[in-house]
Amino acid sequence: MKSLLIKSAIASGVVLSLATFTRPVMATSFTISIEDPTVQNAQSSNLANAHVQNFDGQTQGYNATGFTWTDAGTTIGSYKNTLIENADQYGGAGGTGKYFDVNTNRGSKETVSTLNLTTAQKYFGLWWSAGDANNVMTFLSQGKVVQTMTTANVVSYIANLSNKASYYSNPNSPFKGQNSGEPYAFINFYDVDGTFDQVQFTNVGGTGFESDNHTVATDYKNITGNVVIKAVPESSSVLGVFVIGFVGATSVLTRRAKKNLVLELS
Repeated sequence: MKSLLIKSAIASGVVLSLATFTRPVMATSFTISIEDPTVQNAQSSNLANAHVQNFDGQTQGYNATGFTWTDAGTTIGSYKNTLIENADQYGGAGGTGKYFDVNTNRGSKETVSTLNLTTAQKYFGLWWSAGDANNVMTFLSQGKVVQTMTTANVVSYIANLSNKASYYSNPNSPFKGQNSGEPYAFINFYDVDGTFDQVQFTNVGGTGFESDNHTVATDYKNITGNVVIKAVPESSSVLGVFVIGFVGATSVLTRRAKKNLVLELS
C-alpha cells in the first residue's frame, strides 16, 4: 500500500505539471464588465491611446478579405471575414450607420471573424446588441489564447439584476423598443495582467453576433462598469489546479485501497 501511494503521488505530480503548463496562458487575467443601460460607448477618459471602429465607412455585406482599420493615418489593425449590416432593430449604435455581425443566416460564409491588431492592447470594448448566449470572444497574444469568453456569462448576469428590464430591447430611434427579448449592453474587457494582439468573434448557434463601436486602448486607469467576471491571480489558479489534482489523486487511491481490501477479505 505504501508503495502504491508513493507511485501514485509521483504520477499525480507529473499530471499536475502537465496541467499547469498546457492550459491557456494567463487564462484568468481578464476583468469583464458592462456599462449602465443605454450606454453605447466606452468611457474614453478612462483609456489611453484609444481608437474606435464604428463600421459606418464600410460597405454593407460579407467580405472574406475584410478591411484595414486606420485612424488619422495610423493603422490600428485589420479585420478578416467581415459581415457589415445597415442599422436595424438588431444593431447600429445610435440607430444609424452600420454595424458588425457574425451570422451565416445573413450572408456570412464564416462563423469566425478576426481582428488582428498592429500594437498590443490592454483593453477592448464593444456595444453588444441583440445579445444571446451563443456569442464567443477569444483574445490571443502572439498566437496563444489568453482569454475565451462566452456571452452566456453576460446574459446570466443581466438576468439577475434588479433593473434587468432596462437592458432589453433596442434603445435607439427609429427601432426603440423592438427586439424586446434580447439584451443590449456595452461590454468592457480589461486585460489586467498582460496584453493581446488578436480578437476572434465566433457565433456557435444559429443566431447572430451583432456589435458596434469596437474600441481598443493600450492602457486604462480604472475598471469601469458593473463587473461580470473578475480576474483571478495567476498564482491562485495554479494552486487551484494543484489542489484539485491532489484531492482527485487521493480519492482514486482511497477507492483503490478499499477495493483491494474487499478482495482480500473475500
